[in-house]
Amino acid sequence: MIAMLIRRAPSASFSRGLRIVHVVRQYRPGIGGVEAFVSQLAEAQARQGHLVRVITLNRIVDGAQQKLPAYERLNGVDVIRIPYVGSTRYAVAPTVLRHLSDVDLVHVHRVDFFADFLAATRWLHHCPLVLSTHGGFFHTDFARRLKQWFFRTVTPRTLRGYAAVIASSEQDAALFSPIGGGKVLAVENGVDLQKFAGLARPGSRTMIYFGRFTRHKGVDRVIAWFASLHRRAPEWTLILAGRPAGLGPDEIGRMMADHGVASACELFVEPDDAVLRTLIARSSVYVCASSYEGFGIAAVEAVSAGLYPLLSPIPAFARTLDRVGCGMAIPFLPDEDVDRFLEDFARHERADGPTPAERVSSFGWDSVLAQINAVYVRALAAGPKDPPAQARQRLVSAGLMTPGTAPSISAGE
Repeated sequence: MIAMLIRRAPSASFSRGLRIVHVVRQYRPGIGGVEAFVSQLAEAQARQGHLVRVITLNRIVDGAQQKLPAYERLNGVDVIRIPYVGSTRYAVAPTVLRHLSDVDLVHVHRVDFFADFLAATRWLHHCPLVLSTHGGFFHTDFARRLKQWFFRTVTPRTLRGYAAVIASSEQDAALFSPIGGGKVLAVENGVDLQKFAGLARPGSRTMIYFGRFTRHKGVDRVIAWFASLHRRAPEWTLILAGRPAGLGPDEIGRMMADHGVASACELFVEPDDAVLRTLIARSSVYVCASSYEGFGIAAVEAVSAGLYPLLSPIPAFARTLDRVGCGMAIPFLPDEDVDRFLEDFARHERADGPTPAERVSSFGWDSVLAQINAVYVRALAAGPKDPPAQARQRLVSAGLMTPGTAPSISAGE
């Protein structure tokens, strides 16, 4: 059966750059931090001259479940969507093997079925593998003991099949390094800094959350805390904009009503980027009470827009706040930290500090792409033999190595 899966679809011929395949559970039109990161990375690589393919599932697993097109070309990237069976938490999709012909490298995103399966079948597909962690699988408390057992026993074996493991944050690096066999290095996510650049409205008394409506994002805590703020300062309003992913609009509406702030809140379900830009342009604060983030791309996008970040005290957000130099972290407990927020926000409005672009400049893609290119070179060089001559030539054409040199990189670069 597996031998049949590896009889791959025909591929185009390639004249320059590397042939890169990204494997990720969800891609566009899915909404989320991983989806945004992978699409931006793939499109940037395509612009660099690489031939880039994305293999993903053919349904949005926490959405309406309608089938998506089996093939699309989006912004220079070939997107192949494949069927799956089983739980959406561990979607089983072995036909991924059909689409790994004539590739130089496979970059897997998330620690899920794809990560485990492609490591286990490396003897069959022979593709160099790179893994990006994206927070692992500890975003929620669901089956936490089972997850911890799996992480201690199965995940170390999976990582042995990878030439390099990219930790998407410093906290991921600390989590994966003890089981990574020296392959783990931190490359924090790149962020599209132009997407919402400078849109915020200084002086507004509106705060906004945008992202997915999941339990771990803390929408319930935001609403409960906002009710305390609204009692203290009734001029404030709240916008919630996102895609339902385990938390639906009816339930969110009931939360607003139960806390007596329905008239001060607006709910936008599945807004596109154009609508989201108009909502950000009405706002001055980004609010998120997430209990776990691998990195937290939306918070950085918010600061690039000029929004003041009001975030939960988790490691990923603490690092973001330290890097951008504004905002505050609170536990979002009712009737707590309201005056502290109002005072700090007033100081922020009066201050003559860095521009939004200056605050987020270190999150740009140029540095991240250079670091990921270096990881790819390392992955292609891994093992007892040099990369094949054709792959070496593509590395030269892509500007990732010079003729006659061995493609190598130290883990610290």
